[in-house]
Amino acid sequence: AHGLLVVQSGTMADDEEPVCPKPRIEKECHPACEGFWTEYKACAARIAKKGHGQCEPQNMDYWRCIDRCTAPKLFAELK
Repeated sequence: AHGLLVVQSGTMADDEEPVCPKPRIEKECHPACEGFWTEYKACAARIAKKGHGQCEPQNMDYWRCIDRCTAPKLFAELK
């Protein structure tokens, strides 16, 4: 496959597929953003009870936190 190849150990066997570190780093960043996640889940529960509404601001706050945590770690691994 062509595209971005991330080599973490310095060498890869020809039959190994590169692994994108972003999902792992996002998962590692979740605890730092737990407050935003809690706010989003509380909003989702309120919406489920009411039957209408939206939680986009809470969702965006959570992902903004994840992105801010993930970016420096991801770029450090890609260097």
